[in-house]
Amino acid sequence: MMKQDSVLKVFSSRLLMGAALGAVAATGASAQSDQIVVTATKRAQTLQEVPIAVSVVDAETIEKAQINDLIDLQTVVPSLRITQLQNASQTNFTIRGFGNGANNPGIESSVGVFIDGVYRSRSAAAILDLPVMERVEVLRGPQSTLFGKNVSAGAISITTKSPEFEWGGSVEASYGNYDQVLFKGSLTGPLTDTLAFRVSGSTNNREGYYTNIVDGTDQNERNRWAVRGQLLWEPTENMSFRVIGDYNKIDENCCGAVTILNGPATQAIGAPVAFGGLGEEITDGTDPFSREVAVDTDTFNVLKGKGISLQGDWDLGGAQLTSITSYREQTDSANTDVDFSGADLAQNPQDRKYETFTQEIRLASTGDNRLDWLIGGFYFNEDVFLQRDVVFGSQQRDFVNILLSPLGSDLLTVEGGSQVIGALTTGPTAIFPEFGPVMPIAFGSSFQAGTGVFGTYNMDNESYSLFGQFDFDITDRLTLSGGVSYINDSKTATGISNLTDVFSLFDMSAGGSFVAATIMGGAIGTPFDPANPTPFFVAAQTLAMSDPATYQAARDGSLAAAQAALAADPSLNPFAALTAAQFFAPQVNFPNAADPLDNGKLDSDDITWTARLGYDLTDSLNAYFTYATGFKAGAFNLSSDSRPPDPVSGFGRTAAPEEVRLLELGIKANFDGGYINFAIFDQEIEGFQSNVFNGTGFDLANAGKQSVRGFEIESLYSPVTPLTLTFALTYLDPEYDSFTMAGCTPFDTVNCGAGEDFRDLSGTRVPGVHEVSITTSATYTHDFNEWLSGYGRVEYVHESDVPLIENIPQSITRSVNVLNASVGVQTESGFEVMVWGRNLTDDEYFLQGFPTVVQAGSASGYTNAPRTYGVTVRKSF
Repeated sequence: MMKQDSVLKVFSSRLLMGAALGAVAATGASAQSDQIVVTATKRAQTLQEVPIAVSVVDAETIEKAQINDLIDLQTVVPSLRITQLQNASQTNFTIRGFGNGANNPGIESSVGVFIDGVYRSRSAAAILDLPVMERVEVLRGPQSTLFGKNVSAGAISITTKSPEFEWGGSVEASYGNYDQVLFKGSLTGPLTDTLAFRVSGSTNNREGYYTNIVDGTDQNERNRWAVRGQLLWEPTENMSFRVIGDYNKIDENCCGAVTILNGPATQAIGAPVAFGGLGEEITDGTDPFSREVAVDTDTFNVLKGKGISLQGDWDLGGAQLTSITSYREQTDSANTDVDFSGADLAQNPQDRKYETFTQEIRLASTGDNRLDWLIGGFYFNEDVFLQRDVVFGSQQRDFVNILLSPLGSDLLTVEGGSQVIGALTTGPTAIFPEFGPVMPIAFGSSFQAGTGVFGTYNMDNESYSLFGQFDFDITDRLTLSGGVSYINDSKTATGISNLTDVFSLFDMSAGGSFVAATIMGGAIGTPFDPANPTPFFVAAQTLAMSDPATYQAARDGSLAAAQAALAADPSLNPFAALTAAQFFAPQVNFPNAADPLDNGKLDSDDITWTARLGYDLTDSLNAYFTYATGFKAGAFNLSSDSRPPDPVSGFGRTAAPEEVRLLELGIKANFDGGYINFAIFDQEIEGFQSNVFNGTGFDLANAGKQSVRGFEIESLYSPVTPLTLTFALTYLDPEYDSFTMAGCTPFDTVNCGAGEDFRDLSGTRVPGVHEVSITTSATYTHDFNEWLSGYGRVEYVHESDVPLIENIPQSITRSVNVLNASVGVQTESGFEVMVWGRNLTDDEYFLQGFPTVVQAGSASGYTNAPRTYGVTVRKSF
């Protein structure tokens, strides 16, 4: 309750500011707000009458703001954040601070992306350059009732332009700094009286804005193209069919990670060989925005996507039947230099493939009714294939020797000692079976180039939902809406992982055998000599045969003494401190025959529902109250970090489903020349699927509860016909209400002590979520004469300072202050020239950060794009 009170205080203190700024407005579109049509409830309604928190970006804003893909879209929608990580396919979407799904193909996004009604299950299938657009709708809060799968945080619905029965089209070309060259084109027209087509395509090429200091090449380039074809058949006035086929390809050197903090391990990579280092290139952590990276191997990211969909609409008189069928294939190949240095330490090659089939069918009432209704069903089937390896390079062995030197050890010592342990545990008399079988490390075999972990993973996901919704006009002004959905989701996964790094396979706890052998040698009267163990074995065997009782008593007493000594002084185990150099966990393939519960299956279902009251206070002012629930199915950890769940923490193979609850109060007001919309909300996720990188792998676990409370203001105002002003503000107060078993990271010395694996984050603020986000713009148009007009647009984006992410030092934060602008002229005949610039102030901020791989004390991160600018020439006809 105190949390809610604090939010209400902030809300009340800022409401006056919001109302004043509301005269200045929200996301873009046209000043005639009653003409903005959305399909957020899967039926056409105006933006102001739909009782949902939804932002709309129309085609004109997309063109004038030079928005080319979804990553650009977040500059005009403050509640939306899109972050591109290790490669283009690992892009994360969040709404109101909620979202996940990057870096792991077994964990789906909490924000669903739909293009022309077709669900794009993977971010790799959604980040392509935007085609010829009609509008983009961003729906905030759980949308599980109508949209089905994986929309527990919200949905992004993209609507493209349909074929038209009149000839038309457009062509455009852009040139910008970093030698960026873009081409777009579209052509539409009739083939017959009932059949129309549209074809479109685009290319986008640009040099990278990162420089690899090892060889001088660029990273974070653009090299992508896409084609798209549509047919619209309207055999009768009451029936239409729309077929869409598309193909796109991304082939880029992406994505560079800069050094934020150089710890001792990274500094050792850069130190000269004469001073005990590797003498390789590392970047300067004191100047991350020089955008210099150090990569010693070929990095690439190749994505190919193709798909076909068919939508059919039948007006049955009083109801409309809609069917949307789709099939998509998405492939993704990438190689990443995961040590992010000039040393040849490790690479991470991956190949992914997704085959996805969806079918939606719904029947909705039409016309002016006191009761409007909609019923339907959605079916989803997807096959996932992943080949993911982490392979050591030629300098990994030398690097580990540097890491071991402060411990007074080296690999030869460890390998030599392992031979002794191997002799003790696998020798002819099996003296110490309690320590179990141990794989001895052959001299020179650990951390050899080409060894590592090699995994092949498959997952079949089948899901369906049945849904229905009604809107009942209790009076002319009061409407009661309700909806319910049953969602069923089944996943079957297999994982075969081969660990060839013998150092990671070695049981460091068996180092206690040294102590046991020393004590046992005294008991049988023959000291153990690692260089000549035969007398020890002979004496033990002789005693065991001649006097079994004495041997057994000596053995029992010796082992007990050894265990007591180890317990009292862990330093007696010479290998205990070396577990940090075991970069790979033991691999357990699944399904796991040894554990019936680890059967590679996840089955979950849920009933989600929405209840809403809408009231028209006046003809231009309405309010709504919503209670909604959402659901996201359980997830698999498809990676080399996937292992049977830890009995204490639950970390490991799978995560349980997410369940969402939303309370929201909204007010929407029209006024002469614009509108203002306001929403205050309290949203929580039970079992949030946390997937945090810890420096060597990912910790998959469910947070007990994560919540966010806040409010949003969106408005648009045109004080005079040529000028349109927009303003949007989002305030978020996110918190881990309960997260008692969060994974420890190298930088959290407050919550994590030495040797601790878990920490309690309950009651702490969720990192990486901005408290305040603002977008505002001004667009001015002017008619010079009857055939020539011009316009100017400027937009500003602000995100308040926030700690970057939970596994990075608190001193590293992110704040955003970005200025974008465009100026153009256009003729009556459709010819247009526009000069544009994005991030004109060259604002510098991090997108995200993480502990550098196998370099404790170091941190790396991804930076935003620098200032870009260019000119676009467009001809519409």
